[in-house]
Amino acid sequence: MDNNEKYNLLAEGETGLASSMGIFPKNKNFKFDAAQIEKSLAQNTDFELKSFNEVEVDIEYSIMSFHAEIEYKETIFNVDLYVSDSKNINLNDFGFANAIDEESLQIAAKQDYFLDTSMYFELDSLSSFHLQLKIMNAIVPNASLVVDFMSYRLLSAKWLRMTAASSIPPSPDYLYTLHCVYDEEGRNGDRRYWFHTHGLNRCGSVELELLNFGQGAEQMNTLINMTVKKFLSDPAKEREKFTIGYDGMGINLCWLRWEEALKDLPKNILGGASDRDEADNVHAEPSGILFAVEDGNMVSPEIYAPTLAENPIYYITTEETNRMSALAKERFASFEKIFTREYKRPERKSFLKNLFNTRDEEQLGWTFLVKLGLLVDDPETESEKEHLWYDVISIENDKIEGKLLNQPYWISGLNEGDINTYPIEVLTDWIIYSPDNTFTPDSIYQLEG
Repeated sequence: MDNNEKYNLLAEGETGLASSMGIFPKNKNFKFDAAQIEKSLAQNTDFELKSFNEVEVDIEYSIMSFHAEIEYKETIFNVDLYVSDSKNINLNDFGFANAIDEESLQIAAKQDYFLDTSMYFELDSLSSFHLQLKIMNAIVPNASLVVDFMSYRLLSAKWLRMTAASSIPPSPDYLYTLHCVYDEEGRNGDRRYWFHTHGLNRCGSVELELLNFGQGAEQMNTLINMTVKKFLSDPAKEREKFTIGYDGMGINLCWLRWEEALKDLPKNILGGASDRDEADNVHAEPSGILFAVEDGNMVSPEIYAPTLAENPIYYITTEETNRMSALAKERFASFEKIFTREYKRPERKSFLKNLFNTRDEEQLGWTFLVKLGLLVDDPETESEKEHLWYDVISIENDKIEGKLLNQPYWISGLNEGDINTYPIEVLTDWIIYSPDNTFTPDSIYQLEG
């Protein structure tokens, strides 16, 4: 199948790529066999095993192969399972999707076999991905490591157990990885960047890229990540203008397939044709180069860098907002537990102590932030909310007291620095900053033993 056919499939909401993920057991004596795998799948209550059978091995490094038909959310998934030789996998070739302890890595590296799972995403991408995690966790409940072959990343087994036990899918950030590459020598005399994703093709979307920009790397990183979130639920057609946010005016983008975009870009740029001409080059697969759309013209998105450095609003779908809120509430007990243990009210300092206290000393300690969804002025529906970050001061009786950290756009009665108390029902997200780490609802497992 050539790329034109692949682009056409993706335009119709289909994909030719199955999602491939592997799981390594923790117990060296763990034995994969048909009876064990079938029983594990049949006993899981999150999905229903409709059929299971062993099939002829058709992959060179696999020793056993199975096919399972699984029903999940009234949808049938065909899942291929391969017990494969671990010596064909070099874990050093993969990045980290989240925190993994060294012991787990060493245990995985010593395993003789791992289970490779392969399936097409039949439901929305996050629900399908969540099912794949549940399937792996059901078969290998005491794992050491997970490998996502689509995003080229390793996943924590502790995170897997927490995520598989939940009814709420994980963050869409786990569906893909963003590789940020820059030319150290500068082919054009300055540093130029190439950002590109891996993992979106399995989600029915082109991969996304930003090419040949030199300013605002941090802002462009956020821009492409927010664009990915839009494409996961509603991918735009090629050349179709779409708006992902507001910076005083609309943040408007479109995309061209890389084969077309490179015709109008310098030939020697990073991410150009020379970076895509090798056989089986993953960067030659269907991918869309992002452009800003201004006055009907396609220009580099880096024109948005100055305004994106201020206080832009990015649009997030109602579905994603609801997911984030549900996950934040489900794991808020962990947030509150750590807040109770670690939070220290700001010390009242004398004039001299304030004068001579160093900036570093003031920044030591823990910070607890919550995002709250509050109704805008004159809303037409209950869903018209502005999501604002608060620095938490106290938590009591399912109520959160906090100090507003940013100036609202659409709520005139609130100002940055205001202190108010809100019910937990309006919670949509949270973050914990320790002296040396950051924890979210997706990474709180690191603090839970």
